[in-house]
Amino acid sequence: MKTTICILGLFFGFTSYSQVATKIIEIDLSKPHKKSVTIYKDSLSKELDSSKWISVKSRELVSIKLINDNPLSSTFKIDTKEISFHNEEKKADKTLESIQFETAKWIEFKGVSSKKNKSIEAILSKNKNLTQSIDSLNFEIETFYEILKQKSKLTERDYSSKRQEFLNIAKEQLKTSYELSYSLKNFENDINYSSAEKSLIETKDKTEKIIKTIVQKFYSIDLSVYTFPIDVQGKNIDLIEFTIHRFNKETKKEDENFDIKTYNIWIKGGLKIDVSAGVFFTSLFDSEFDKRDDLAISGNKIITLKNGGDYDLAFGSTINTYVRMNSWIVPTLNFGAVLTKNEKLQVLLGLGAILGKQERIIFSAGLAMGKVDRIADSYSVGGSYNLGDSGTIPTQSQFKFGHFFGITYNLTKVKKISLDKGLE
Repeated sequence: MKTTICILGLFFGFTSYSQVATKIIEIDLSKPHKKSVTIYKDSLSKELDSSKWISVKSRELVSIKLINDNPLSSTFKIDTKEISFHNEEKKADKTLESIQFETAKWIEFKGVSSKKNKSIEAILSKNKNLTQSIDSLNFEIETFYEILKQKSKLTERDYSSKRQEFLNIAKEQLKTSYELSYSLKNFENDINYSSAEKSLIETKDKTEKIIKTIVQKFYSIDLSVYTFPIDVQGKNIDLIEFTIHRFNKETKKEDENFDIKTYNIWIKGGLKIDVSAGVFFTSLFDSEFDKRDDLAISGNKIITLKNGGDYDLAFGSTINTYVRMNSWIVPTLNFGAVLTKNEKLQVLLGLGAILGKQERIIFSAGLAMGKVDRIADSYSVGGSYNLGDSGTIPTQSQFKFGHFFGITYNLTKVKKISLDKGLE
């Protein structure tokens, strides 16, 4: 039993750990003169930070949310892709289901207790007045809807009280329509029953239609626009780039007055690998020797070491491995190779700092390894030797360790995912 519980605990533990959070990038469109961005996690539903550089972790999904515009008059595209309107609560469907349930309960009750009208003519007269009030309500709804469409920014406060007023009137009209229908059943033997029933059904249909209109127009408004989550995990990229375009909902034409900005979402966390090249200074270089006559021993030469300085100049490149950080300065681990002025190959291993975001310069220092020329084992600097007719100072190649420092420029462009073009 204990084994089973442990296995289940491990399973659900791994399952919960593997869940990936979605980072919401919220962009306020009501502030056209600056990029107003809020970042928060959907699981927390609260603001986390607001910074100059928008950034997300490499393991997080990314979703873009647009707020504070008017969805009745505008649609949006990120780059060239239209954004889907997501209604998480499905308010319209729930409202309509609630009204239908309320009406059904009301009908069940009124079917027993509905009041009788004195004549079929009285019923038709009330139905005529009801039809006029329905038409009047429909005109008022359309007028109010057009007013809302003219607003540059739409909030729920602009229409919440009015939509409830419309809905209450429409529900009362629907109830009146059912009352008239129940009253009409008392005159089933009247010669005008069929025509009266047809008229009442038309009125009832108009009432139900206007309720659906109210729900569709005012209860299905999404004041926030979401994109589907974007997965960047495992991709060797630096940022997600996108621009927002606004279009007229009716004409489909792009709004030329809309201030188009380019947004960069920088990726942080996870390993990033790129290549840089530049100039290096290495303490490993070939020893150079000179000789002078030994006055004490005829025909011998005294070997002397030339002063070549402390460093040699080399050119090469390094592979830079680092963890993405939302900073101008990022530490890096370097591995590379260089050629000295004597065309000797050296291998480098060190640490460095990357400066910059779009254009990056790397300062690095560390261990240099390679073969260099040294005086042969049987000889020493300052010793007197007979070098023969050639006068050549014997040397040998040795593998040595030294140190280096270098300045390189990043050859790899900033890798980005455009929501329109994909990986670039």
